[in-house]
Amino acid sequence: MPRQRKVTRVAQLTREKIIKAASRAFARDGYEGASIRAIVAAAEVNQAAINYHFGSKEGLYRAVLQTALRALMSDDDAPQADKPSREVALRRFVRGQLRPMTARDELSDYARIFNWETLRPSPVFRKFMAREVAPFLARVTELVRRFLPAKATDKEAGVGALWLFGQCSIFVRNAEQLANAPFQLEIDEGFVDRLADTIATWAADGLGRRPTKRRLRAAPAAAE
Repeated sequence: MPRQRKVTRVAQLTREKIIKAASRAFARDGYEGASIRAIVAAAEVNQAAINYHFGSKEGLYRAVLQTALRALMSDDDAPQADKPSREVALRRFVRGQLRPMTARDELSDYARIFNWETLRPSPVFRKFMAREVAPFLARVTELVRRFLPAKATDKEAGVGALWLFGQCSIFVRNAEQLANAPFQLEIDEGFVDRLADTIATWAADGLGRRPTKRRLRAAPAAAE
C-alpha cells in the first residue's frame, strides 16, 4: 500500500509538469504551432509519458484547457455577499484578460491560450466549447447582462460577451506590434491598468445603450 501511494504521487507530479510545460507552449505558439517534442523537452519527460497520461496531443490540449478554465473561473467562487459591484467586476474581468500583455505566469498563459482561440479556433477547442466551456461563458454573459437594458435578449447578451472578449484579445495578440513603430507604446503595468480602465469604461457605457433598429435602405440604382 505505501508503494502504491508513492507511485500515484510520482504520476501526479509528472502529469502536472507536463501540463505546465504544455500551457507555456500552447500560449506561445497556439495549438497547431506547439510541438509535442518541445513540450517533452521542457517537461523533462519522454513521449511515453504524454501517451500514458493524455493519449495524444489533443488529449493533452483538452487537459490544459480544463486546467485553464478552472483557474480563470476561480475568482468567481466568492460567496454572493462578497460579490463586487458590476463596475468593479467588469474592470476586474477586463484586467484579467489583458494580463498576458505584461505578466509571464500561469494565469497569463491560460488567458493567452483563450486569446489564440478567439483568433483561429482549433477543432479541439470547438469541441471543448460545446461540452465544457458553457459555465465560463455563462458567467461572462451574466456580467454583461448587468449592464444591458432590461429588455435585452439572451442573444444580445451573448453577443455582448463575445464583443467584450474581442476588445481585450486584440491588444493581447498585438502587444508586440504596439511596442514598435508606428505606435511605440511602452507596454508596462501602468499602461495595462489604464487600458483596462478605458475598455471597462467604454464597455459599461456602450453596453447600456441598446441600438435602435434601423431599416436598411436600398442602394440607389446606378445611373444609366
